[in-house]
Amino acid sequence: MTKVEVRVVGNEHAEGGEADLRSLLRWVDAEESLRHEVRGRLASGTTAPPGSMGTGFDVLELLIGSGLSTGALVVSVAQWRESRRNRPAITLRRGAVEVEIPANGVPADMVERIVTLLDREADGNSDDEQAS
Repeated sequence: MTKVEVRVVGNEHAEGGEADLRSLLRWVDAEESLRHEVRGRLASGTTAPPGSMGTGFDVLELLIGSGLSTGALVVSVAQWRESRRNRPAITLRRGAVEVEIPANGVPADMVERIVTLLDREADGNSDDEQAS
């Protein structure tokens, strides 16, 4: 299984990032082509400050089965983002490769580059190249 982490970047509302991630998780669960190949869970990517009750969820961890390409998942995440009234910036991470999709979106030709970078990590051929 391959793990892809998704973060919402710069959401101004305290629960906004978590609400967006929950929405994306519901989207993935409802997507027929992803339903049986992707498992997701919300997690906290940060540690709680001393004396606090904990932090909110700020990462969606998606585990991709061998029958699905990273590209199909990236396209679905992009479709979810485009369906939102207030489109958040999101960051996708697979291994050492991290790609940010800004709030104003990316040109169509950039989607192919994003998929290539994320797939390169799976092949063990990643370098320190990043796309933003």
